[in-house]
Amino acid sequence: MKFPVAAVLACLCTPLVFAKENLHVELLPPQTQAEKQAVKDIKASHVNQTLTKLSNHFFPFDKTLNLVYGKDEGPLYNPENHTIYIPYDFYTESQHYFSENKYEKKYGKSANDGALDTLLHTLLHEVGHAYIEDKQIPILGKEEDAADNFATIILLNYVDGGDEIAISAADMFAFESADRPDYYDFGEYIDEHSFDLQRYFSTLCLVYGSNPEKYQYLLDEVEKDYLKDRKDFCAENFDVVNDNWHRYLPSDKQ
Repeated sequence: MKFPVAAVLACLCTPLVFAKENLHVELLPPQTQAEKQAVKDIKASHVNQTLTKLSNHFFPFDKTLNLVYGKDEGPLYNPENHTIYIPYDFYTESQHYFSENKYEKKYGKSANDGALDTLLHTLLHEVGHAYIEDKQIPILGKEEDAADNFATIILLNYVDGGDEIAISAADMFAFESADRPDYYDFGEYIDEHSFDLQRYFSTLCLVYGSNPEKYQYLLDEVEKDYLKDRKDFCAENFDVVNDNWHRYLPSDKQ
């Protein structure tokens, strides 16, 4: 089941009154010129307002979730204090990747926009962890994969242009993977995350599955012998992942 974006966006414009703050955002004072620019870009993008509206309507928390920008650690969610941490340099490093890979020339999207897309997907990923913790949602398999799926499903269903945002975030995984050697060290094999290239293809798989006709080109880099089977899987996988996550989004039951 896919939800009409226009109707959802109209819903997001409706003011709601809450007995408590659902999501508290704090931007710590920037320490460098680069951090000052990051704060300026983040505020101008309204990414935090978008995240807050999405949470208020589709994944409200029993306990107020804190989002803190400017700490050295992260991006991560700390379940002990129900807080997401995002360093400013996560955004600036993302900008660097998109700039170095000439994203604007290739795809017509600026490095700033690519970095902001990546930021929103990452915020939703960490919110996915927080929502799993807050609602005690059972996860069979890697929670990191489930959080990736949560971020992409929310973008595809509820954010105008969310498919393109998810593609930018996937490209960021590909950029990071390209920076690695042809082998992984032992620590990465036992890490809780899937490899960056796996995350890239998994995100594109969901985007493709949400609209195979529109995004038939997305998986063309997959070897031809595997392409048809992979496309069939992605179309089926989107339906499964989408339906499963919507079992835990209360707005869908109203």
